[in-house]
Amino acid sequence: MNARRLAFAAAGALALAGLAAPAAAATTKETPGSPCTPGGGQGTGNPCNGNNGNPSPEGNAKEKVSYDNHPDPFTIGRPGNARGAFINQIGEQDVATITQTANTQYARVDQTGDFNEADVAQSGTGAHYVLAAQQGDYNELDLAQGGPSAQVAFVQQSGNFNEMTLNQQGGLMTSGVAASQLGNNNAMELAQSGSNNQARLVQNGSGNAMTASQTGGNNQLSWTQTGDNLSDLAISQTGGRALAVTQSR
Repeated sequence: MNARRLAFAAAGALALAGLAAPAAAATTKETPGSPCTPGGGQGTGNPCNGNNGNPSPEGNAKEKVSYDNHPDPFTIGRPGNARGAFINQIGEQDVATITQTANTQYARVDQTGDFNEADVAQSGTGAHYVLAAQQGDYNELDLAQGGPSAQVAFVQQSGNFNEMTLNQQGGLMTSGVAASQLGNNNAMELAQSGSNNQARLVQNGSGNAMTASQTGGNNQLSWTQTGDNLSDLAISQTGGRALAVTQSR
């Protein structure tokens, strides 16, 4: 977390320090068991690590995760032959940087809001393409992709205090990623290395974290999260793998 965010968080903490703590409600009802220990009461009450619990008011609904090891193939292609670097910012104290090494590459950054940061770097001889849009305040985005073939990335953040770090280092075939975060305080990190890796990552909610790594080639990953405070599954694929994951609460 950078100094700007630390200063903002410290100011919020000082403001909250002056408020009186709410009085605890008296109750004689006891939730059976402990949510984090084995036994008949496991999974009741307040969830442990965000994964256990019940849908009653005493605890959170249990997180649902589904896997598909044979999803339909997809490709994230480059839309046309556009080239150049473009930055559009509407707000206060936004910062954006674009670095490219070939005249066939294209990057566009649109930021609407305050205190947003975007850093886009494209290297190599490939006709890389990136389209980034951040709406909200205090969002951060880092992207680095390179290689001899086109690397394509569509990224979007809507909300506040979101972070996203993407890294593509491709081979002789085009790799692509379409990532989106909708909500607040989300963090996403993807690293693709190799040729023909495709990924679509979506976070719809707040307080979610994603970590995905595809190393090698010919991998595809479709990962969708819907809800708040969903766990990080830390998915990693090495080569020739296909996986679709859906998380919800």
